[in-house]
Amino acid sequence: MRIPIATGGRMKDQPGYDVVVVGGGPAGSTAACLLGEAGHSVALLERQVYPRDKICGGCLSQKTIRFLDRALSLPVDLLQREGLLDFTGRGYALYIRDHRILAGDLDEPIYFTRREHYDAYLARKAGETGAELHTGAEVVAIDHARGIVTTSDGGRYSARVIVGADGVHSRVRRTLPEGIAERERWQGNLGWTLELVIPRKEVEALADERGVIRLDADLATPHLVFAVCRWGYGWVFPNKEAIVIGLGGLLSKNGSGFRDRFKAFLKLVGLSAFTDRKPAGCSLPLGNYIPTPAHARTVLVGDAAGFTGPLLGEGIFYAHRTAELAAHAIDRHLTTGAPVAGTYSTLLDRRLIPELRAETAFRNILYHGLDARMHAPLAAFVQAMKDPVIDAVQGARSFQGFQRDDELHSAVW
Repeated sequence: MRIPIATGGRMKDQPGYDVVVVGGGPAGSTAACLLGEAGHSVALLERQVYPRDKICGGCLSQKTIRFLDRALSLPVDLLQREGLLDFTGRGYALYIRDHRILAGDLDEPIYFTRREHYDAYLARKAGETGAELHTGAEVVAIDHARGIVTTSDGGRYSARVIVGADGVHSRVRRTLPEGIAERERWQGNLGWTLELVIPRKEVEALADERGVIRLDADLATPHLVFAVCRWGYGWVFPNKEAIVIGLGGLLSKNGSGFRDRFKAFLKLVGLSAFTDRKPAGCSLPLGNYIPTPAHARTVLVGDAAGFTGPLLGEGIFYAHRTAELAAHAIDRHLTTGAPVAGTYSTLLDRRLIPELRAETAFRNILYHGLDARMHAPLAAFVQAMKDPVIDAVQGARSFQGFQRDDELHSAVW
């Protein structure tokens, strides 16, 4: 699917906008969509051309599904009709190394999407709300004081507010004052992931029986495997036409050994035939969210501000949710003059960061235990906490005491 772009050739100064959003992934498109619906003029800048590749497991938890329905009017039946739900996972299998500690059916399914379709669809939806989409031009300079964004093709976009939604290596973040992102904390919780997408037919033909972990015959069950790297995990996620195999964890704990660990993981799940294939790799945040990701007229959302789930690295939901909170703060600023940075930070403090702190604490207990090889006690603990933990991952409970919290993901508009 190709998205029409608003400009072509070498551009001159663009008319002023209320908001310029840098980055056209789920975070940027969500912010552009909500602000466009609110009647604000928005330019959405994406350096690539859709459809674009993106390294991602593509998992959509129930909290993401509920967000899409509530905030973007995209219920499950519409997502299915549009081909955005590539696979439905109704069961799961959880391992510590080669020992299966949990398996069963989920009360509510998880879904899997292909990011090249998902991102393009959301960008098109933002365009339908009135946001101007400009693709194929990389942002090369940002003047935060004057609200001017310059692109590689000579375009200059001025705005009352700038949204940085340009991923983990965000240029918007890197051009903010140094104190916004604490460098040591950012680097200490920066993760790395390797991923291989293998056509189903090849997996069916070449999977071997030497793997200690036996994948299900119809390749329909999502697998999570801990202790195959430090402070991270491996996954096998089903898609309609392919199987996605990945490994991700903290760089600070794993050093340069990721490639060897990935090959060992492939052998563990019976996919040794594919160890000669080169996986794609990328950085990802794993608990290095910025507590106050805003400065003057600029706000950061999604991966650009380090917002992913620190336990499993879930990024799509946090991209959507931080974009919603930022869009609300920007709308208030544009309509009432309320300070955008202060409003956004307050919303994060109330609606998101306490949950991330609690999830980080749970993650630390789990991974410290794995480092200490306390596999049997951890297995017993996870088995006892199965339902609350699944509910917390799916969004029905909070990681704060595993209590049910209907307001945790509620609307702010």
